[in-house]
Amino acid sequence: MAATREKFGSNVGFILSSIGFAVGVGNLWRFPYLVGQYGGGVFLAFYLLMVFVIGIPLFTLEIALGSASQKNPVGAYKTLKPGTPWCVNGYFNVFAMQLLLGYTMPVAGWIVAYIFKTGTGVFKGMPPEKVGEYFGTFMSNSPEVIGWMSIIVIAVVFIISQGLNKGLEKANKIFMPALFIMLFILILRGMTLPGASRGLVYYLKPDMSKFTLEAVYAGIGQAFFSIGVGMAAGVVFGSYLKKEDKNLVKQGIIIGLSDTGAAFLAGLMIFPAVFAFNLEPAGGPGLTFVTMPNVFNQMPMGTLFGVIFYFLFLLAALSSWLGGAEAVAAFYMEELGLTRKKAVLLVGVIMFGIGIAAAYSMKFFGIADQILTNLLILGGLIISIFVGWVWGVDKFAEEAHITNEGTIKLWSIMLKYVIPTIIILLALNTHGII
Repeated sequence: MAATREKFGSNVGFILSSIGFAVGVGNLWRFPYLVGQYGGGVFLAFYLLMVFVIGIPLFTLEIALGSASQKNPVGAYKTLKPGTPWCVNGYFNVFAMQLLLGYTMPVAGWIVAYIFKTGTGVFKGMPPEKVGEYFGTFMSNSPEVIGWMSIIVIAVVFIISQGLNKGLEKANKIFMPALFIMLFILILRGMTLPGASRGLVYYLKPDMSKFTLEAVYAGIGQAFFSIGVGMAAGVVFGSYLKKEDKNLVKQGIIIGLSDTGAAFLAGLMIFPAVFAFNLEPAGGPGLTFVTMPNVFNQMPMGTLFGVIFYFLFLLAALSSWLGGAEAVAAFYMEELGLTRKKAVLLVGVIMFGIGIAAAYSMKFFGIADQILTNLLILGGLIISIFVGWVWGVDKFAEEAHITNEGTIKLWSIMLKYVIPTIIILLALNTHGII
């Protein structure tokens, strides 16, 4: 299997595909709101620290497992520690990714729909309260949402079925530069609006009074979940790396900082425009589908910038779904013996089925989200323990080409003690125990 395994055509292809997977909707609609809510520059600095303490190390571990084993997550554990139950975490990783691909499909439908609805002037002249009502009505129209989301399912299946190089890698070489170009266009537009500076103050001015214990856990959680640990992609992407392209720690840092950079730029895109029109800052779907249509209603050339905004969201979301679909398809190909086309079709059918359930039931959406949260926390904890105590820090260091004894010792302390402790605290906080 390893001899015929597909490989990224270049280091750039690996980096852009990994960034594409990491940069998702959460970067754009959740992170900026957390920064503004929890102390601006203080929260931003703490978040960056957590990215280096847990986000980048854990994603680097996943890349290393894939690189060392040349397998999918299940195959990686079987290869590195054969005959042991550690491979169960690989199954958790794949299940988590397939679940995420499915239950977030209604969000895909919302985004695609709003590109067309904004472009055709549906929201033009609509009073602010009506914009919110419209979104609520649209969300509850399950058949319409399913129709829109089917476009994304078809796109994912088509692109990933083309193969690693002609599918995922080629798509991200287009999507990622386009995403950052659109980000900068919208940032420049927002910054030039009268009153935009108030948004920058809200977003970036350090405010220690807002940096509470709740803010600490929010920062840890965002750093942990944002980069995509425990969802199979890091392991699979690592297994696709050519030997001569391996520089795992450097690659992990580039991916982590790019993910953080996109999230930070999203705040520069959103808050100046929101405050320029005296609108209330929000997070999540409320920001994207209620607040921002009101922004574009008042902005000169708002229709054009609105379409760019939603297309930006689509690229961020689609690149993540593509990376996830590639990871799950790799599992189906290797563990079930399916051809790529059959494996990708299976991914698409399951994600569409779960997506239909989520479109008809927000309760199901919420349950799926809770399951995913728990799976990711568990997956992150297990991989840290596995590398730190079972596979061995020395073997990880060898795979990552880390030779400095002091650096290896630091990694050992982080993997064995610091990261597991932080993840356990995150789990306890998530469940309201602390």
